[in-house]
Amino acid sequence: MSSKILGNVWDACAAHDVKGAKLMIMARLADYLNDDGVSYPSVETICRQLGLGESTVRTAISELESIGWLLRESRRKGNRNTSNLYHLNADRLEALARIERDKVAAIKQQRRVDTFHPSDSEPSDSEPSESGPSNGFHPSESGKNGVFTRQNLTPDPQVNSKHDPSVNSKHESQDTGASADASAPARSAKQDYSPDFETAWQAYPKRAGGNSKSGAWKAWKARLKDGVKPDDMLAGVKRYAAYARATGSVGTQFVKQAATFFGPDRHFEELWQAPSAPGGGHNSTIARLSGLGRMSDDFGESGENLNF
Repeated sequence: MSSKILGNVWDACAAHDVKGAKLMIMARLADYLNDDGVSYPSVETICRQLGLGESTVRTAISELESIGWLLRESRRKGNRNTSNLYHLNADRLEALARIERDKVAAIKQQRRVDTFHPSDSEPSDSEPSESGPSNGFHPSESGKNGVFTRQNLTPDPQVNSKHDPSVNSKHESQDTGASADASAPARSAKQDYSPDFETAWQAYPKRAGGNSKSGAWKAWKARLKDGVKPDDMLAGVKRYAAYARATGSVGTQFVKQAATFFGPDRHFEELWQAPSAPGGGHNSTIARLSGLGRMSDDFGESGENLNF
């Protein structure tokens, strides 16, 4: 099949009064062309494919041959006729098709010209108004020769600005204060003790070897969660302080850690009674033992060998 010749058939034949059955036969013959430009379908094949009668096909082929669209060559094999050879007039088809395509192109160009109206896009010849556009741009007002510069676009702060410099300083001070306030909790978090705890801490007896205030505060808060009242713990501190003074253990390592005192064992609930008056109690026993030791020295005997 030669697609070029087939295209020429469609472009040229109909425009030159080759229509109906003759046009379909021309297109069918072009569809059967081989590389040598020869087509040889049988009449029966053309009739079957186009749905035409045999007499119609033979008459149409004869007319096409008579007006110069094709050349028919008969073939015989012995006493039998075989399919004819058909040579389409390729030169004529190409020339007429080119003419038709040029006509179509000219029509399209004319349509484009007809739809284009230069008067619609040309500027008006009328004189511009003397007053000029009310909102027009005047280069002379924005700078020399209409050139935008930083000086033209940036307003003069001394002339056009209504900004109060004190506003910036006020905002800056507020920002500084805000940042200071933001850092204040971090500093005060280490000393965020309740007044009741501070009172108890001041009353607690001093201890040698260190006494963790933060540990005591942690234990204090744990007891508060357990439902213990601050007054009860403070009262226990006061009893223990009096006991430490009475026993002379203030400032020594024998004073309990405050964290232990407020710990789960709740030493603040103990009575912590001060030693009894002279003549009795723990101190009097120590005094008696000391006296006996001195007596044993006088007699040259060890106090450890004395029996009571």
